[in-house]
Amino acid sequence: MSGWTRDLLTGVAVLLGEAGVATWNPNGIYADAEIALTIGGLPAKPDTAIALAVYGVGQAGDDVEQPDSSVQMQARFRAKADPRVVDDLADGTFDTIHGLANVTLSTGVHVLLARRTLVAPLGRDSSGRWERADSFDLMVHRPSPHRDV
Repeated sequence: MSGWTRDLLTGVAVLLGEAGVATWNPNGIYADAEIALTIGGLPAKPDTAIALAVYGVGQAGDDVEQPDSSVQMQARFRAKADPRVVDDLADGTFDTIHGLANVTLSTGVHVLLARRTLVAPLGRDSSGRWERADSFDLMVHRPSPHRDV
């Protein structure tokens, strides 16, 4: 049985893969020419990649009685040589996620509303690859045992 957070991130990864932003492979195996889409952290290879992670409670927080929650998700982008490539990856991610409303992801997680809240250029990593991180506030339906379904 997978947890809710895993289902959220996997559902977003599938959505980005279907939109052609990057390649989603649940096994985490990518060719050097692919744009990897991972959960957690950026892989050592390939050079061009996107990583998704949940890192906090969003602006609206978690309702105590109703199954509504707000989750912060980071999309971290990396590319070699040209800093514009990370912007291209971020633009594709923005176009796919920002404004998403009342959508059930392939994993069953229901997104009520998604919006980007932060853009942070990160400069270069230790291998000289360009990085950027964007944050999204996801208002979601998240049932739990102590809240009404």
